[in-house]
Amino acid sequence: MTASVVEITISNRITGTSLIVPYSHEGGLQRYATPTSKAGQPVIYRISKYQVRVAGGGTYHAVRFGLQNKGTIAPSRRSDAGLSAARVCFPQWVTGYSPHSFRGGPFAGAWRLLAGRGFLIHEGADSRAGGVGGSLGCVEILDGGWQAFQNELRSLSGADWPVMGAKNLLKVTIEAASYPTATLAS
Repeated sequence: MTASVVEITISNRITGTSLIVPYSHEGGLQRYATPTSKAGQPVIYRISKYQVRVAGGGTYHAVRFGLQNKGTIAPSRRSDAGLSAARVCFPQWVTGYSPHSFRGGPFAGAWRLLAGRGFLIHEGADSRAGGVGGSLGCVEILDGGWQAFQNELRSLSGADWPVMGAKNLLKVTIEAASYPTATLAS
């Protein structure tokens, strides 16, 4: 059996909202500072989630924009992280990647959308179980959908993820979308 290209679309279609915490590599998850009554608790914002479609397969929900942890807390903030321009890319597989702000599941790894850049497609938080992740603009497949998403890619391609990445067997179309406004949820 010959491996084939799988096409996915990261759409601009909003499918609801999800919760995120501003994040930075230097500061980690943003938390309320002392002496507030919420000291140490994460600063949680509500942000748009988007549809991700697999050609010949299913649809998934994802966060595709995030907030940088700059220590700013405001009732609403415009997203300042993520890919807003339309583009087509052939991502590479990053073996062993695990989300930086919550415990990931058994399918470690991610898809690097742009060579030399930090934008990935990876496992997102499971809000159904109360999960909230720090989002810095990666495309995060939400609510336990990561395993099904990964299995679907492998099944449609006929190749494992590292082979798919090495042979450009995953074609990702990113639709243009405006940076959404996130509103303080807690």
